[in-house]
Amino acid sequence: MAVVSLAALRMGWAREHGSASRVPVAPVVGCAFHSTTLMPVAESRATGYSNNTRFLVDAKGTAWIAVRTKHGKQFTIGLVRAAAPWKEGMAAAVTWIEDRDSLAFSGAPQRVAAIAAAPDGSIHMAWYGGITGAADHQIRYARFTTGTSPRLAEVSTPFRVPGFEAVALNSPTPIELWEEHPAIAVGPDGTVHLAWEARDPFRRSSDGVPRPGIAYATRTRDGAWSVNGALARPPYLQADDRSPGQSRPSVLVDSTGAVHVLCYGSVNGVQQIQYGKISERRFSGWKPIAPAANDQRHAAAALDARGRLHVAWREGSGQAGSDATSAIFYSMRDTDGSWHEPTRISLEGENASTPSVGVTDSSVCVAWVAWVPGAMNSEGQADNGFPADNSTVEGRIEATSSPLGSEHFHPLIVVDAGPASYPCWAVGPTNGAARPALVWTAMDPGGAPALHLGWCGSSGK
Repeated sequence: MAVVSLAALRMGWAREHGSASRVPVAPVVGCAFHSTTLMPVAESRATGYSNNTRFLVDAKGTAWIAVRTKHGKQFTIGLVRAAAPWKEGMAAAVTWIEDRDSLAFSGAPQRVAAIAAAPDGSIHMAWYGGITGAADHQIRYARFTTGTSPRLAEVSTPFRVPGFEAVALNSPTPIELWEEHPAIAVGPDGTVHLAWEARDPFRRSSDGVPRPGIAYATRTRDGAWSVNGALARPPYLQADDRSPGQSRPSVLVDSTGAVHVLCYGSVNGVQQIQYGKISERRFSGWKPIAPAANDQRHAAAALDARGRLHVAWREGSGQAGSDATSAIFYSMRDTDGSWHEPTRISLEGENASTPSVGVTDSSVCVAWVAWVPGAMNSEGQADNGFPADNSTVEGRIEATSSPLGSEHFHPLIVVDAGPASYPCWAVGPTNGAARPALVWTAMDPGGAPALHLGWCGSSGK
C-alpha cells in the first residue's frame, strides 16, 4: 500500500473538512482558547503515546513538555520549557538528554518519555531506548532541576533486564522491544513511582515471543531504587495465567500515597482496560474496569482533588478498514472504589483513539484523535492500523468536558482540524481556567510537523 506524504494528507484533510487552520474551528466551552506553535519536530509522534504525562505546568505558569524529536541526526529526548506568559509566536527552550560516561544515548534512537513533578520543584523523566553497542530497549531515567536555567542533574539506567540477545536471535521475526512504555509519578513524600511494560527471557508465547507484563519500581527522595543492576526477573505486579499479558501502563499517586495503575491486557483473549491499586506495598491484582466483548486499549487517567480517578480509553469492534468502529469511552472510580457505568463520549459515525484526560477544580476534560472510518494515515494504514493502532494515529483533535461528578459532557469541539496527533492535557495549577492547557502535534503552515500549545485565558497568558 502506498505511503501518503504528510503534506498530501494535510491537503486532503482540508478538502474533506473545509479547514486546515491551527486555531479551533469551534469555541471551547467556558473559555477563550488560544494556541501557538512552540517548535518544529521530526514526526507527529513527538508526544505519543497518550497513556501518561508528557506535560506539566508549575506554580509560575511555566510549561514543561517531554518531546521526542531529532537533535542533530538522531531521535532523542528533550524537556521543553515555555515560560509564562504564553502568547502566539513565543519561543521555547529545550534541555536535551546528554551522553554520560558509558551511556551513549546518541548511538541509538530514544523513544517517548513521561515526566512528573516532585514537591521540591524538580522534574523526573523516564523513557526507553538503546545505547551505543546495545540495541535492546531498557528503561532510562533522568532528573532535572528547574528554574530560569533548567539543568540535567542526573541520567542513568537504574536497572536492566538481561537476556534480550538470546531471545532476539531465536525470534521468528526481528525484535528490538524489550523494556518499554514507562509511566512515572511522584508521591507527596517525594517518592518516584515507575511502571513499565516489561519482558524477560522466560515468559514467552507459543511462538517464542516474550509476553509483556507491567512491572513496578520506586525511587526514594535520596535516590535509592527498589531494584537496581541486572534483574533476573522484572518486578511484575501480576503476570500469571489469570493475566498473561499487559501493555502500556499509566501510574498515578493520590494525596494519601496510594498508587493507581492502569493498563490494557488480555482477558479471555480480548484486550481490556485493567486497574490495580498499590497500598501499603501490596498490589490488589488486576481487574477490568468496564468488561466488554470489544477490544479496549490506550487508557488515560487523571485524579481530581477528592481522589476520584477519571479514565478514558479507546474501545473498538469490527475489523480493520471501513468496517472498523472505535470510540472513546469514559468512566470514573469513586472514592469508595466503585466504577461508574462507562459513557461513550466520541461521536457515532466516526472513529477515535489515543485519548487524554485532564482535570481542573471544577471539570474533567477529555481530548482525542478522530477520523472518518476508512481514512488513511501518513503511513498508508487504514483507520490508523486498528485494532493495534500502534503506529502514527492521525486525525482531528476533538475535546469535551463535564462538571466534576456530573458525567454530563458538553458537545464536543474540534481543537485542530488536522491532520494532528496525540493531545495531552497539562498536569498542575490551572489558576481558575475552565480547562487545562493542551499540547499536541500537527502540521505547521509549511506542511512540516510541529508541537502546538493551546490554553484558556487571555492571549498573553
